[in-house]
Amino acid sequence: MLNTHSFVICFLQLSSGNPVYENYYRLLDPGNTGKISAGDAAQFLKKSGLSDNTLGKIWDLADSERKGYLDKRGFFIALRLVASAQGGNDISLHNLNQNLAAPKFKDTSSPLLTVSTTASDSQWAIKPDEKGKFEGIFESLLPVNGLLPGDKVRPVLINSKLPLDVLGKIWDLSDVDKDGHLDKEEFTVAMHLVYRTMEKEPLPTSLPASLIPPSKRKKAGVGLPGAVPVLPALSGLGTGPALLKETLRSTSPLVNTTPLSTAALFGSGAPAVNWVVPVADREKYKEIFKNTDTDNDGLVNGGDVIELFMNCTLSQTMLAQIWGLADTKQTGKLNEEQFALAMHLIQQKVNKGIDPPSTLTPDMIPPSERSASSAMGFVSSACTIFQPLLHLSVCQFITIFFLFYKVLFKNLHLYRQRVYLHNLYKFILEHEIREKEEALRQKNSDVQDLQNNLERESSSLQDLESQKQDAQVRLEEMDQQRSRLEGMLNDIKQKCQDETQKVRDLVFLNTFTTYTIRSLFRKSV
Repeated sequence: MLNTHSFVICFLQLSSGNPVYENYYRLLDPGNTGKISAGDAAQFLKKSGLSDNTLGKIWDLADSERKGYLDKRGFFIALRLVASAQGGNDISLHNLNQNLAAPKFKDTSSPLLTVSTTASDSQWAIKPDEKGKFEGIFESLLPVNGLLPGDKVRPVLINSKLPLDVLGKIWDLSDVDKDGHLDKEEFTVAMHLVYRTMEKEPLPTSLPASLIPPSKRKKAGVGLPGAVPVLPALSGLGTGPALLKETLRSTSPLVNTTPLSTAALFGSGAPAVNWVVPVADREKYKEIFKNTDTDNDGLVNGGDVIELFMNCTLSQTMLAQIWGLADTKQTGKLNEEQFALAMHLIQQKVNKGIDPPSTLTPDMIPPSERSASSAMGFVSSACTIFQPLLHLSVCQFITIFFLFYKVLFKNLHLYRQRVYLHNLYKFILEHEIREKEEALRQKNSDVQDLQNNLERESSSLQDLESQKQDAQVRLEEMDQQRSRLEGMLNDIKQKCQDETQKVRDLVFLNTFTTYTIRSLFRKSV
């Protein structure tokens, strides 16, 4: 009798070179990667018309090593088992070497037609129970108008402990409409990808058709192979994945986080920093900017520059990073200097292979933004100094700050003092507001838990009250039954007394009769 390995060898000999099997495989793995994802395979196999239970058995046999995907051999086994099941046979590897007709799938006369006509209508690969769990998390984050910005999604993603670059890619894939926010379906996709990645499944380079939310499938356009559009202003809302990546890193492109120094504090004695964009290139970039700025408002958005940027052959993730650096104010638009900086960083990568930095260096900051950048760096450094004191109250913090101020900031210009104090106080208040909002959310959660407990206790009390009423009714019925039994007992006692009296009378009569007879007998003798 052949063992399992022999059956598989016989099967491969039967399936090798079969044009139908080969066409089906090329259809689901056009790039010949050697892998067919579980979602794509499931959607395709469902068209066989077999029950989910049968398809589950087929998957277990095809993916015997529990890899979570099908290679070519596993896919051929699945097709062969589908054909065997359609022929009325049991789901078993022992049936692989039988002569079977090619498997049949609904709505198709050829493998190519099968997917091309139904890919957009395939079911969502996210299971209902998984979807319900992720939607509950979405609602707990208090979406506004059904959308969550990056700063609300960030803590949830970071809790996964995945690397920041992986989380950035997950955001890119999930933000299908590229509006810088996640709706309920996009958030569900993001959480699905997070959980799959945590289970060591490879992250796809582009979102599979089976994972695109059903409401967005007709809106989703065809992008570059292996990538999705990521420039932030494609939807006209001015934010995008680059902003999320910077948020995840909790830094800003404007701030160069160098140690605090006296020169940085007072802004004196520092020589002017030349701009990194060469003078010879500025005029060229200026001309390109004018041609791109069709509405002459001095700004260009992602839609204006996407064709220009795509021609540079860089990956869209790299372009998103460059956009995030050049868009120093995160407005979703670039002015002339920011556009020149973006073009310079692109040329550096294309021509010299120099990767853009994670944050802008001082010589990269556009000249018109130098003073604002210094102030931001000043505030950021000061906030870093006072970070350990944030547990104090506002009054305590301000008192300690003014002692610090009298020693180090005595000669600071009055205007700078006011700006600094304003920004510092704003930072403190924002921190306290965040803490109070978090405390409020926690209290609301506790109140909700207490409310749920109260409802459960009320329900239990109602059940006990109902049981008490039932017991009272049964007790009354038993009292009535006892009264009837007592009446019957009294009747029986009375009858017993009557019968006893009758017996006594009979005994007396019998005794009297006997005595009379004896007396008569004696007299006769």
